[in-house]
Amino acid sequence: MSTITLVPKLVDKMFTFNNDYGLTLRYISEKNFGLQAEVNHYESGWKEDLAGNGLNYSYARKLSFIEIPFMLHAYTGDHSHFFLNVGPDISLYQSESEEYVDNSETFAQHGKKVEHTFQYGIVAGGGLEFHVWRSVIGLEGRYHYNLSNIYNDAVGDAFNTSSIQSISLNLYLLFQVGGHK
Repeated sequence: MSTITLVPKLVDKMFTFNNDYGLTLRYISEKNFGLQAEVNHYESGWKEDLAGNGLNYSYARKLSFIEIPFMLHAYTGDHSHFFLNVGPDISLYQSESEEYVDNSETFAQHGKKVEHTFQYGIVAGGGLEFHVWRSVIGLEGRYHYNLSNIYNDAVGDAFNTSSIQSISLNLYLLFQVGGHK
């Protein structure tokens, strides 16, 4: 699920449901601690809906990014782990699409292309994973907050803030290549 924070707020934003997938490399250096790096393709965006105000209006924006988070991986337990992942991430903008229903109602973000293709932020998540033979099966809830804006934010620009936020629930399978931690 993702949305955007736009300041000034011209219309209420709702979460959209999107896809993400990627590759993970985890290195456990100490008991209960390690590092995790990923390369992910993720979609984000937002939806606007004013149908309840007597208008037949809706708008949706979908953005695609390549994301690279670098996180501390801390865990407890032996064969089943509760864990916490936290760290910075960078993202590179790939593409976008817009969907209008009755575009007679327009706002500054409509039709406005992404102006900052390099994004950075913080990511934090936690979950549970099970180690079975030489594989790991896990479930993680994650929150991602961009510290950068997708639109220009100088004095006189349309928005002071235009940062993407997302919440995800990820089911994953990892294969262990070396060691047995």
